Order: sequence, then C-alpha cells, then structure tokens
Amino acid sequence: MSLQTADIQTSSPAPETVIVRNVKKYFGPTRALDGASFSARAGEIHAVVGGNGCGKSTLAKVVSGILPIDSGSVSILGEAPSTPAESRALGISTVYQEVLVADESSVVDNIFMGADSLFSKKMSQDKKVARAAELMQELAGEPVDPHAIVGTLPLGLKQWITIARALLSEPKILILDESSAALDFDSTERLFAKMRSLRDGGTTVLIVTHRIAELIRISDRATVLRDGRDVGVLERDQITEKNLLALMTGDDEAGAHRDHKAPQPRADDIAMRADRLSIAPGAR
Repeated sequence: MSLQTADIQTSSPAPETVIVRNVKKYFGPTRALDGASFSARAGEIHAVVGGNGCGKSTLAKVVSGILPIDSGSVSILGEAPSTPAESRALGISTVYQEVLVADESSVVDNIFMGADSLFSKKMSQDKKVARAAELMQELAGEPVDPHAIVGTLPLGLKQWITIARALLSEPKILILDESSAALDFDSTERLFAKMRSLRDGGTTVLIVTHRIAELIRISDRATVLRDGRDVGVLERDQITEKNLLALMTGDDEAGAHRDHKAPQPRADDIAMRADRLSIAPGAR
C-alpha cells in the first residue's frame, strides 16, 4: 500500500450512525422542528446546541424514538425505528434532562430499571449488585451502597444513577440531554472523561446543551438549531463562542460585539421629557 493510499484511508470520515432528514414535529400549532436535518458519526462527540425553544431536546427525543415525527426521516444504523424499544434494540441509550429515578427504590433496582435484555434477565441479584457498585464507583468517583434508597441520596448521585442505567447496555449511541446540569465541576470532569473514553471506543456520543463553554471543550462537531431548523454544522476547529453565537442568533457579528460597551449618551441627548405634568397637593 502506498503512503498516498494510506493517507486517503486515514482521512476518510467514520460511518454515519444517525441521519435525520427534513424532520418536522408539531405540538398543536407550535413547530418544535421545522425541517431539521442532522447527522452524527461513529466515534465522535457531537453537540446539538441552540437557545431555549430551538428544538434541541425535541430532536434528541426524536432520535431516541420517544417522539414520532410528522414528516421527514430518521435512520439509526441504517434502520428506521418507530418505538423506544426498537431504538434501544439498535443500541441507543438516552439520559434525559429530567433526573428520572424511583426515590423509593434502591440504587441497584434503579440502575437495572427497564433493562430487558436477555443478558440482564439471566444475571443473579448478587451480580447485579456488584455491577451497580462497579458502575457507581467508576462514575461518581466514590463508593455508593447499591442497596441505598435513592430518595436519601443527593441530586448529583441521582444523576449518576441515570447515567449508569444508560451505560449498562454498552450503547452504540449515547444521548445526553443537559446531563451536566445536576453535576458539580469535578463530576462534570469525570463525565467528560467517560464521554471521551466512549468516543475513542467507537461510540457516538450526542450531547444536547446550551452551555457554550462546556461544548467548546468536549465536542468534535456541533450542529446549531434555531427556530426548529438546523442552521449550521461546525467542525472541531470552528467551534468557538463567536461562531456559535452567530449561528444561534442569526447575527454574524453577535460574538464580536457581545463584549462592547453600550453607547454613551451625548450631552444633548434627552433622557426624559414631561408635557403638561401636574402634581397633586401634598405629593413629594
């Protein structure tokens, strides 16, 4: 093999695992997605970013199979799943923005909640306890009693439980919707390390976020949504605050001007004018 051929093969992009084309999703008269398109590759951390109401969480739920689409197409690893169960069978795991745990149940029961694979069904309770303890130690960075009642735990540990649940099936595609919101700085760093490890192992990691500083640090690519539409895809070296803000707002100069001081009033500017003003007796 020639060096030139090797270089061409090395530079070839990884296969696309998620392809969304011209998807529309309505909630009554509201257009949550208005012809949005998006694609993600194996072995990358891909951010979906935008302001509030741009449709990014809706897109995540469409990809995970939670929400049906009104038009367009969604392809996951070459298949077109129509239910959450079909999406899970293809290797999708999702951590939603809401911290979804059963407070009255134990840590181990929460982690294995909804695990319907033949592998998990054949696991003994002792093995489930050991696996839960192993996952929580790795993710939370501290030992967590698998038998502890989840309602007694702080919010950060509850979030780790939802992440452990998603990782239990060793997903091919992991979707994280604002998953760092309940985590402190050290926990966020551990989450980033895990995301990089998954990416390096070939997993597609999709993060839905509005935290620009975080996505600049962690993302390999970023798709920006505005008003339910995709308005740009940024490669790693293009992911800057200025570029993101320009796409999010539709203002090419948004990033350049955001730190400029407000214009100072001139001496002859009128600050307030009153005409035919009267003051009631006794008023001050």
